[in-house]
Amino acid sequence: MSELSQRRLAMLFSDIEGSTLHANRLGQGWKEVLRLHRETCRRAWAAHQGHEVDTAGDGFFVVFGSVRDAVDAAIQAQRELGEVTWPGDRPIRSRTGLHVGMVASYDGSFVGYDVHRAARIMGTASGGQIVASQAVVSDFDTRPEGLEITDLGAHPIKDLAEDERLFQIHAEGMLTSFPRIKSLGTSGAAAAVVARTLYRPAAVSTAELVMTDGRTIKVDENGLRIGRMPDNDLVLGDELVSRHHCAITGTPAGFVLTDLQSTHGTKVNEIRVSTPVPLGDGDELVVGATRIRFRVAQG
Repeated sequence: MSELSQRRLAMLFSDIEGSTLHANRLGQGWKEVLRLHRETCRRAWAAHQGHEVDTAGDGFFVVFGSVRDAVDAAIQAQRELGEVTWPGDRPIRSRTGLHVGMVASYDGSFVGYDVHRAARIMGTASGGQIVASQAVVSDFDTRPEGLEITDLGAHPIKDLAEDERLFQIHAEGMLTSFPRIKSLGTSGAAAAVVARTLYRPAAVSTAELVMTDGRTIKVDENGLRIGRMPDNDLVLGDELVSRHHCAITGTPAGFVLTDLQSTHGTKVNEIRVSTPVPLGDGDELVVGATRIRFRVAQG
């Protein structure tokens, strides 16, 4: 079982708040919104040496070599998005999440628990807001000049093993007032953001999970999440399975499994995984006490 190449990167996830409502409201004008949004964001990513891993609809996943570049790119994007004249004469606002940690690179993709953390942190934000993990804020030796960093406290967030301490990063030219953080500890449920690093259906073969009772569950380019809670794609009643136990991510080179820091761990071919691992045809997964066979679809 091979391990993927690991490196430390700053990660930025962003998308448009309320995109479905905007799309329904604007009709054909939504295409112009997407164009303006992408052009504005991509200027910010390029200006700060960002590498665009993926874009899907109105969402971005971008990595940076340094935390400061990621923060500066996020601020530039928020400022410039606030200056755009949008179709329909209503503001279009993007929410942004920042995290820094170890990620595994695999054939142009980036996967791993910290990628899921970054995506979930974005899901807690409101439009126009930048929310960052404690790891991002701790990366600064001193508070950067011109930034206001507000401690938002620790929050329970879906997919994460422990409460996440979150911070708001604000600079001149950005919105100043936001609703409460969207975490599992507030009245609003955490947004359903899944860390899917690639959205290229033609490049990803389908696969399936074969249960011991003969049932099969299809795995496509979107991957899936396995756990005990009903919001997982594959729900297991096994008491040794964590609420959100592990995730399978699709890449052009195949599928990769990431343990989501589950209590009892995930095994592939009887080896407990600590880093993301690629899955091969016939591999056996042990999730809690549940055995699952991974099979690449034929034809």
